[in-house]
Amino acid sequence: MEVFKKQQRCYGFHYNYPLNDVKYIVNQIIDQGMTSSKPINNMYNQYTTIFSVTCSADIELVILVKSFTGHFDQRQAIRSTWGKCHGENVRVVFLLGYSAELTEHTRNEYDEHKDIVQGSFTDEYRNNIYKTLMAYDWVVSNCSNSQFVFFVDDDYFVTIPNLIKFSRENIQSGRDVMFGHKQCNRDPVRSKASKYRKWYISEAEYQPLTLPPFLSGGSILTHFNVVRKLRIAFPYMKPIFLDDVYVSLVAQKLGVHILHNERFVNSDLRRMNFNFLISCHNYNSTEYLYEAWLTFKTPNLFERLFNSVIGKPRHELCRTS
Repeated sequence: MEVFKKQQRCYGFHYNYPLNDVKYIVNQIIDQGMTSSKPINNMYNQYTTIFSVTCSADIELVILVKSFTGHFDQRQAIRSTWGKCHGENVRVVFLLGYSAELTEHTRNEYDEHKDIVQGSFTDEYRNNIYKTLMAYDWVVSNCSNSQFVFFVDDDYFVTIPNLIKFSRENIQSGRDVMFGHKQCNRDPVRSKASKYRKWYISEAEYQPLTLPPFLSGGSILTHFNVVRKLRIAFPYMKPIFLDDVYVSLVAQKLGVHILHNERFVNSDLRRMNFNFLISCHNYNSTEYLYEAWLTFKTPNLFERLFNSVIGKPRHELCRTS
């Protein structure tokens, strides 16, 4: 039996962030189609979309996989494993930035699979905020009939039947919630010499001594209506390059509850309990991903999960060889 760490207690957090009336602004735009308030950032204008795809009208769940442009093998591994076995009401899309050296290869991949949305921003870690904003913008513009939206990184394994079942049981229209792995009481990295300098953020960009509670950006589930509210709100909130911190902060300003659930695992867990887990981190090796897939598609488990949740025999959904 796997042992999971108990979620630590989140201490109270308040930050007098710009435009504290953002919830009012969003409601005004939704109800009246306009607001007298002016945006304070133009991040949606910082890039253009190079490649895009669409959703069909009957999509229940959209899975948006944030992927580095050069991770061709990782994306193919996902297409060949957990990303291929679902009903027609699920759409899996990969989100990429831009790399001049990989232009032709990316175009060929897009032409073959038609499952890529690519932005013109340079594909580097500090531009993940653009990749995230692009995800929200694309879903609202292209999948307005969808119900659930799942954001995940390309180094995760996802058990889609569990994800669908959990969504249906815990996320209804009108319930402003987001689920994932919640981080609490984290200090911002202030030194560029730190071994954690990847997450360095200056006081000019973010002043408080503590980060707000936030859901790890690698695995977040919510309802389309929450995505739509966040999409509207982003231009009215000062941006932070730490995209998961930014999304969670804006969400909380809108009154959206960010909820921890231990089925979204943000750790190195190899012996997966597929009856329990929804997503699991650190599958940045295609070998690990295929190994997990071989375990997942064990006939008894595979058959039971898909028949009970999706309601179709496995042979109608994917090959198991």
